[in-house]
Amino acid sequence: MKLILIIIAALVIASGLAYQVHIDPGYVQLTYGQWLVETSLAVLLFITAVFFIGFYIALRTLLTIKRTPKIINQWNQRRKQIRSKKELNKGIIDSAEGNWQRSEKLLVKHAQQSDTPLLNYLSAAHAAQSQEAYGRRDDYLFKAGEALPDQIHAIHLTRAKLQLSAGQLEQALATLQELKSATPNQPIVLTLLLKTFAQLKDWNSLYTLLPSVKNNRKIFPENWQSIEHDTLVQLFEHPAGGQNIDTVWKSLDKRQKLNTDYLTPYAMHLIAIGKSQIAEDLLLKSLNAQLNAQLLKIYSELNISTNKKIKQIEKWGKNQSMNPVLLNTLGRLCLEQKLWGKAETYLTQSISIKPTSSAYFLLGNLHEKQGAPSGEINTYYKDGLAISENATSINALSDLGISA
Repeated sequence: MKLILIIIAALVIASGLAYQVHIDPGYVQLTYGQWLVETSLAVLLFITAVFFIGFYIALRTLLTIKRTPKIINQWNQRRKQIRSKKELNKGIIDSAEGNWQRSEKLLVKHAQQSDTPLLNYLSAAHAAQSQEAYGRRDDYLFKAGEALPDQIHAIHLTRAKLQLSAGQLEQALATLQELKSATPNQPIVLTLLLKTFAQLKDWNSLYTLLPSVKNNRKIFPENWQSIEHDTLVQLFEHPAGGQNIDTVWKSLDKRQKLNTDYLTPYAMHLIAIGKSQIAEDLLLKSLNAQLNAQLLKIYSELNISTNKKIKQIEKWGKNQSMNPVLLNTLGRLCLEQKLWGKAETYLTQSISIKPTSSAYFLLGNLHEKQGAPSGEINTYYKDGLAISENATSINALSDLGISA
């Protein structure tokens, strides 16, 4: 619409000029030395316009000829980029479908012409790894670094992920430690480093790293909680491995100190080094909060007065509902103190709640110490053995995936 208006305006102006020239064509005289040119103003203006237009066309033609190689090169680059995008899409699709070899070939062939060379090389590295061609994978990652040196952090991060995925734990560890030195609080680096130490079962390094991981708000607890649990269990069960077990215990919060998985090995450690009093205090605190069979067993075996242990366990029985484990423990301790009547009462009560092989064996032992007839004694032992064998059979069927 705008062009039409311009043309109309030009025609109107041209018509006006033509009419004016027709009325008064004007007169122009040009002299140069002996040369004399006489003409009308209209003719001079026409010749001037023709000359100007000719000069303009000639100049544009020369400029176009000069720029032709550049224009051709730009066109060729655009063509290559368009083709590169198509091949990149094909390569990614092949990778998704598991055609690793063809995917790698397409991605690498057009990487230099691509406007996203990083994506080409990283995708090619994934394809090479899927073929266990780790040498080619590292070569592509190196080329990615050359193509985009400002993205070296992302490239190293990809290298660490691929190494970890390939089971190259030592190489992944070296890469991640280098990344951690450059970016100490980067959440992905810390998470990958945590997983690498866990797979290497380097519990001391994990224990040292965990505070940084736990304090990083960008790392969700589910990413480190199970690893922290395994780390603490290993450090408590193998205290000679590096970290001081007392230091590890002091670093726990109140909730963790009540955790049986940590308290059990720590209490046994304290007992082993002659610190039974400290172990007793910790066990009492935990058992007062919640009765636990494993901790109860350790407490019952402490090198303290048996009568003191009986009174304490009876107290727990009053405050908490009686259960077979507690009753069996009381029965065993009373048996040690030759409190035959109390022992039989507790064991009989335990069997009435839930018959267990340990209760029957203790009853058999009790009657044997009291000089009961052998037939009566053997009955208790047989009943205990039957329960034990039945439990073994159920466990075996469960291992086979068969419900009893």
